[in-house]
Formats: sequence, structure tokens, C-alpha cells
Amino acid sequence: MSKVSEFFGPLKRRPKYTTKPDGTFYSFTYFRENFRAEIVEDCQYRCVYCDCHEAEMGGNEVMELDHFRPWSRPEFAGLKNDPNNLNHGCPRCNRLKGPHWPSTKAGSPHDSKVGFVDPFNEKRADYFSVNDDGTLVCRQDPGRYIADLLQLHRPLLQRLRLRRVLRRAVNTYIAKMLPEIEAAKAGGGTLTREQLAAEWLKLKDYQRLLDLCDAPLKELKTLLSAAA
Repeated sequence: MSKVSEFFGPLKRRPKYTTKPDGTFYSFTYFRENFRAEIVEDCQYRCVYCDCHEAEMGGNEVMELDHFRPWSRPEFAGLKNDPNNLNHGCPRCNRLKGPHWPSTKAGSPHDSKVGFVDPFNEKRADYFSVNDDGTLVCRQDPGRYIADLLQLHRPLLQRLRLRRVLRRAVNTYIAKMLPEIEAAKAGGGTLTREQLAAEWLKLKDYQRLLDLCDAPLKELKTLLSAAA
């Protein structure tokens, strides 16, 4: 299976998050209500764990702010209000992650076996990739630990990943062929009449793929297999 590079892309935090006039942090609740957009933008509007886009999950209002290092643990209590400890997360990942912090390596979120990958300090693509059927590949530990704990192989996420793969294929084809088709319609271009007719059929097939993106995963697999 081929891999899709746009999954689990690199993230970078802004130089400074909004603070009080004296430079201290706002309370977590106040920051969440007034400046959450800063975290969302830095996380590219996606859950940093499963990589789903907030639009794929129902919109910004269903997403949550996750404390990467759980402030409920005594050693991280001082990070409750620190925006640099906040990530954009979907409700399922946030709930399943909870207060877990199994790393035994001091100062590191994982010990190369268990724990979490810091999405702003490590390349998540070193740990995860996606096949063109939407299945998740754990390339190295602690990827397997994260996938098991957060249930990253669940059918909904595979469906969302597959939908993104299909939409990318559609958009790539349209960007490449639409100028050719428009030129042919105007009497120019390089396509013959027969080729033009064939490309219009392909466009209809791609429209069908877009429609299938919203089909249940089981039906989608059956239809794609039949069309292969």
C-alpha cells in the first residue's frame, strides 16, 4: 500500500501565547473561553493524536483542549494554566488519554516503548503513516502504545482517513484534467473528441467517489472492491 504524506504533519507553536498584562498566564478556564483559537490554529485544526480535522468531527465546538502533561499528577500541577501544555483534541482521544503518563524516562513523554509523542517536539510521521485504504500504520514505539490506548484503529477513524485519501485523489485529478477539458471544449487543447468523452466519464466516476466518501465503511469497501 502507498503512504499518504499529508497525515500527521509537523506542528509548530507560536512564539508566545496571550497572557495577562503582567506576563503571567490566565487561568485555564479563562484562556479556553477567550483564546482557545491560538491553540487550535497551532494544531492546524486537527486532533494532535488521531489527526482528524475538526470539520470531520462535527465542528470546532465538539473539540476539546487537552493537557498534554496531565495537571492532575503532582509533578505537573504547575502546568494547568500553561498554554504550551495545551493541545487541540477530539473528545474520544482526550477522554481515553486522561491522566495516563506511563513514561519512566525523566523529562520525556515516552521512553521509546510507552508514553506519548509530543506533537510539537517530535515528527509524528516518524511514528505513524496511513495506507491508501485508510488503515493506520504504527511505524515504531510508542506508536503502538498510543494507538492501542486511544483506539486509533477504530472504524470511524479509518473511514475518515479513507475519505481524505479519496478526496485528495479527486482534487488531484480535477486540478490536472479540468484545464485540458475546458481547452478541448473551446476547440483547443490536446484531447481528441473520444478522449474528451472518456475524461467526462472519469469526472462522473470521481463524483461517485466523492459521494461514496459519506457511505458507511462496509458499503464503501464493497463498492470499491467491485469497481476494481
